[in-house]
Amino acid sequence: MTSRTFCLVAACMTVAAGIPFIPHAVADDPVAINAAGAAELPDGITPKNLNSDRAVERAFKDVTEDSMNKTGFDNLVSRLVDQDRVRINKSVTSGTLNNINGSKNQKLTDAIANIEGGWKTKYNQKFDIDISKVYTADFIHIQTGEVEDASKLVGKWPVQVNLQSGDAGKVTQSDADQAKNKMFGGDVNLEKGRNVAVVQFHSNQSFSGLNASMIHEANGWKFDIPNNVDALKLYNNLVTNLNALDHSRDQWPADVNEGYRRFSEAVVAALYDAPYPGDTLHRATGAAINK
Repeated sequence: MTSRTFCLVAACMTVAAGIPFIPHAVADDPVAINAAGAAELPDGITPKNLNSDRAVERAFKDVTEDSMNKTGFDNLVSRLVDQDRVRINKSVTSGTLNNINGSKNQKLTDAIANIEGGWKTKYNQKFDIDISKVYTADFIHIQTGEVEDASKLVGKWPVQVNLQSGDAGKVTQSDADQAKNKMFGGDVNLEKGRNVAVVQFHSNQSFSGLNASMIHEANGWKFDIPNNVDALKLYNNLVTNLNALDHSRDQWPADVNEGYRRFSEAVVAALYDAPYPGDTLHRATGAAINK
């Protein structure tokens, strides 16, 4: 039995027992885990403290609140790095980001409308995240650094989301060459000196955790998601995860800040096409969502 298989079996056993599973690094994982249980930056990136103004946390607030805006899907896509944003816009063959498949994003607006009522009833407030109370060190761990050598990031960036994710959608040699030779223009922003971050969502009883990769661009910190995520996949993921939250509203935590954390987990999992409670529903209803 390989180390990876052992970890997956251990995860299943601990989750079944109601114990949160926190993964540790194994030999064939491209993401190392340090002594504190946090994801390390991959080779090719020099660690540096680049988040004194908490701008990374603000990026998570923005993308989570965009997901709860009935006309905010295009705003959510604007939170992605250049390469992802360009690809996703090009993947919409007809209509716009706020009118995918000519539906005017009806499934998303319906999910948001359902949640809004439940949120107001549960917490007696509008959806407005307080960064200092939600994105605390016991919820996410942030590692920032500077690109030293893009060629070392081939197949390792974006970092592995979790133990189940593979190498699909990662930086290719062509991407690395473009970044290395970049002077002006181009959408692969991993040239020498570029600021990057890895943010780890810790595991808990309702979420298996994940690692989010980010790049600092002209307008701030952006999410660098797998290159195989297109507009429809991102839209479907978001609809599915929000519906999963709506259907489990009787399990929403009493503390509003814990509620915001749960929504952030769902949105970031949608960005990275990562497993989330309700993922089985997504696979079963994907065909219906695509109609």
